[in-house]
Amino acid sequence: MPVKFTSRAIAYLKAALPLDGTEEVTLSRADSPVLRPLADGLLIAYAVDVGASYQLVQYRHLDDERVSEERLHEVGIHNLLTIAGERDLRVQPYQNIYAVLMGGDFEASLILLDQLWAHQFRQFVVGEYAIAVAARDILAFCDSTSTRGLAELRQLIERVHATGDHPISNRIYVRRQAQWVPYGA
Repeated sequence: MPVKFTSRAIAYLKAALPLDGTEEVTLSRADSPVLRPLADGLLIAYAVDVGASYQLVQYRHLDDERVSEERLHEVGIHNLLTIAGERDLRVQPYQNIYAVLMGGDFEASLILLDQLWAHQFRQFVVGEYAIAVAARDILAFCDSTSTRGLAELRQLIERVHATGDHPISNRIYVRRQAQWVPYGA
């Protein structure tokens, strides 16, 4: 029996709107990617490694395989967690912030793994987390009360967001009650 396409899906952080000023394209439901809201400006998509690239899971995949959106999300989070366990996931201090490194592609998506923020990363931050996810391979954080850390996150966003590969957000987010919200909201 062939492996279902959706069983290989990985939860993947995406920007909610096109960042380059292009107009939105309207797709049929079947051809639309499955997207789940995460925070203001951020969405969760589901990507499958198809060799030289990733393909987003579309509603037709769910319909063909009779998979619910909730089940897809569970699988995507599980597969992201598996990738994090297989790769050399590490936290590297840089002045007043911490960079999360994992070999590219999925660093920003690690904000979706609650257990990292509740347990593994807790040793670095006492209060609320403040994060920057300027591009898919950029995840940096600090304590939200660190003036210097926040300034460094802003500098990182300015440096990476305009020219970075696969930009995501030019905002800082904080983690409150297990949810990500824009800083200052």
